Amino acid sequence: MNAMQTNRHKNGTRISTLLVWATLVPLLAAAGCRREAATESPVPAEAAQNSHSPTLVVLPLVEQKGSLEFKVARKTEVSELLHFPGKIALPDNESWRVGVLSSGRVERVYANLGDYVKEGTVMARMHSHDVHEAQAAYAMAKSDQTRGAAAASLAQVNLDRVQRLYVLKAASVEQVEQARQELVNANAALANAKTDVTRNRVHLEDNLGIDPDATLESGSMEKELIPIVAPASGYVLQKNVTPGTTIGPGLDAFVIGDLKHLWMLASVGQESLAKIHVGQSAQITLPGVSGVTFDGTVTNLGQAFDPTTRRLQIRIKLNESSPLLHPEMLASAEVSVGTTHPMILIDPASLQQVNGQDVVFVRVAPDRFELRAVQVGEAIRDMLPVTVGLKDGEEVVTRGAFLLKSQLLRSAMQGE
Repeated sequence: MNAMQTNRHKNGTRISTLLVWATLVPLLAAAGCRREAATESPVPAEAAQNSHSPTLVVLPLVEQKGSLEFKVARKTEVSELLHFPGKIALPDNESWRVGVLSSGRVERVYANLGDYVKEGTVMARMHSHDVHEAQAAYAMAKSDQTRGAAAASLAQVNLDRVQRLYVLKAASVEQVEQARQELVNANAALANAKTDVTRNRVHLEDNLGIDPDATLESGSMEKELIPIVAPASGYVLQKNVTPGTTIGPGLDAFVIGDLKHLWMLASVGQESLAKIHVGQSAQITLPGVSGVTFDGTVTNLGQAFDPTTRRLQIRIKLNESSPLLHPEMLASAEVSVGTTHPMILIDPASLQQVNGQDVVFVRVAPDRFELRAVQVGEAIRDMLPVTVGLKDGEEVVTRGAFLLKSQLLRSAMQGE
């Protein structure tokens, strides 16, 4: 075959393919016009065998096993749905910012990002000069308390002695009163010393997390480091420290969150506000995660519109937890409003396209399937509403539709 003959053969093949598609387009329109007659009663097997319609695919039962799945299309009462974009968020009362009350340098870090920590867990330890100052003040207060106790005891002994001398006419009233006043002053000084000991102990134990007595006895460096403790159980959502980091009051070392309770913050336009109210049920979906929905309830309608987007942020409480849900994830909310309407819903896997036209395959006999042109609306909870092309009770191919489409095109090309 020379080059000219080869070109003629290629051009002929292209023209043949174009003719196949040109033939299918009017056939699809004709299939849509004939759908009422085709769906009122299935085509008998004998009649189908004699039919040569290009919109009919014949597939023996033995070849259908494991390749095709079907589902009867039924009308379902569906409410009007409003769709709102938004994100998953952690409730304010379910997160804790873990900081420190003194400035210092982080020496040990035990918790990492994503770890689950229990309440009271030491997440890190830091060195601070405040510990040494507080220890010195505590030691000084204890010394003052000891001296004050001794002074008060001595003042009591002196008062007892002066009172005995006064009974023996060996001491004056003035001496007795002076001894009594010295005892009062000694007791007051002892009370102040005890107060200082308590105050310094509380500062070490509660504010710094240091056991003052154990530190004084052992002198261990580990016991002189301030522990950074988890105030509640949850996951480490943020970690802002590493060994050597210098931190102080006002800086968050960690952020902990309990992921068992989450919100979705949805963005709502003012045209939809009249249809939304607290207590409505909502369905939450995640982009890229098909077939999974989460139930929620509208709990707050927000207070002010965003000046940039002119939309209001409403709060939806999720009724369940899931390992798929994390704060700051993008999400979409569907809220049912208004009255219900009967709709035929099909699985998105049923839908195919031929030359830009949406089509499905309807089972008209055990081994025969009719190509049907349809019109579909916006997806409703992972299902597609069919507005034109199907009737209630028809059996639609849900898995294997692409196989039937390929066979139909192949038959059309062979016939051409």
